[in-house]
Amino acid sequence: MSGDRIEGYLAELRRELRLRWTPSARFLEETRGHLADAVAAGEKQGLGREKAEQEAVARFGSARTVAARFAAERYRRLEWIMLAPAVLVGVSIAAIDARPHWDDTGITAGMLVIGSALLGLGMTRRAWMIALAVGMWIPLHLMLHAKGIGSAAASLLVLLFPLAGAYAGMGVRRLVGTHSSQHRA
Repeated sequence: MSGDRIEGYLAELRRELRLRWTPSARFLEETRGHLADAVAAGEKQGLGREKAEQEAVARFGSARTVAARFAAERYRRLEWIMLAPAVLVGVSIAAIDARPHWDDTGITAGMLVIGSALLGLGMTRRAWMIALAVGMWIPLHLMLHAKGIGSAAASLLVLLFPLAGAYAGMGVRRLVGTHSSQHRA
């Protein structure tokens, strides 16, 4: 039903989606349907098949732009979904740190960095959300149980560890995404 121009566009869109780690057969089929409708509308207006396909593809937008918008929308949802495991990781680390005989700050800091970095791999922006969801529990616990406000305020420095981890994870994701887009097939 679709001509070479439509199939070429869909192949390019498929490649662009894979580069953004967002392959979606459903989205491609919906795009095919929209393009077929646009071609049919163009033919009704008296355009030839080839010209109707050309205009349909031009109006739809470049494959790179369409894939970028789709990926941004998908990752926006993923970023909110990532908050639940981030809170779970943060609460778990804080529970370990709050145990009476736990006195290993280095391991706690390492868990904050590594946990945030792993979760940060799923982020394309707003890594600070993951960092706060992971790191806020230790300062919160210390503020609720601290004798002085000075030590509670100083505990906010703990947030530097999950911030570093989350941004490192997001940076790795961007680096890998940039690297793969430079080496297209």
